[in-house]
Amino acid sequence: MGAELSRVHRVTGAVVATLVTGALAATTVGPADAHTPLSAAHQVAARAAAPKPATFQVASFNVLGASHTPEGNKRASGATRIVWAHQLLVKHGVDVAGFQEMQASQLTKFLAITDGKWATYPGLSGKRIDSENSIGWRTARFELVQSTMLNIPYFNGNPRAMPLVLLRDKKTGVMAYFTNYHNPAETAKYKNQGKWRVAASKIEIALQNQLAPRGLPRFVTGDMNERADYFCRVTAAAPLKAARPTSVWKHGTCSAGKPRAVDWILGAKKVTFSGYNEDRSALDEKTTDHPVITTSVTVDPARLPRAFASTPPAPIVPAVSWQGLPG
Repeated sequence: MGAELSRVHRVTGAVVATLVTGALAATTVGPADAHTPLSAAHQVAARAAAPKPATFQVASFNVLGASHTPEGNKRASGATRIVWAHQLLVKHGVDVAGFQEMQASQLTKFLAITDGKWATYPGLSGKRIDSENSIGWRTARFELVQSTMLNIPYFNGNPRAMPLVLLRDKKTGVMAYFTNYHNPAETAKYKNQGKWRVAASKIEIALQNQLAPRGLPRFVTGDMNERADYFCRVTAAAPLKAARPTSVWKHGTCSAGKPRAVDWILGAKKVTFSGYNEDRSALDEKTTDHPVITTSVTVDPARLPRAFASTPPAPIVPAVSWQGLPG
């Protein structure tokens, strides 16, 4: 394709949250006590101190950009529809959402009506166009630990920045990575975008393989503009599975289950998905041209113990990012 993938050596817009931990008192056990069984009270205390599984709700939500519904369009304005989008998030009890087409005017309205109850990255902190694919989270439940951006090829191979965040659950302490993408579609203006979707998915795969050895939960949300092909390509090459229960691998063969939507939620193989839903209700249909995809997620400390550590890993520097076409 004459395109260039480059090694990236800096973190763009990295934000590291300050973590404050309480001091723990140390107790010295003498030789005579070294093999003394724990009392019943100590056993209860030990069980109480052990981390509990974390359960939360994740969404992938293409909110339909405001520019698609100008005045006189049969749909309501972007500002009106974003109020309905928030109602859908409340309806499904969403804690973390990967947004697509959340244009700056819509994000401004969203942050105003939620009044500090939601935060986003990159949000309005950088280029206006980058707000469209922001990751959002409820501030009562999650806090930002680290963040960065990486580029994928968008229409005709032009670079487009996509977010990666590390969030910490305030309730359980669990840490998890979230990435969110919007891969290029086939449109009247932009045709034959398949090769760029493949190139984008290769970068998305590379990041998952880079993150996997850290032992933390990983989640991918996005409007991938592909159905079975995206699922099979990505899950064949990276340690991921789909929230959609009918999209699986059977005896080494990909069985995507004829998905209707081009929207996906994927996660690390050691997380548990349940309650997967594609909302095509009347509220959704007047809000956007995509179903809002939701799922419940459970992270078990027995399967992912490093997710419950008090100290986060070093900030990630995506090894592969799209730098565009030469010349």
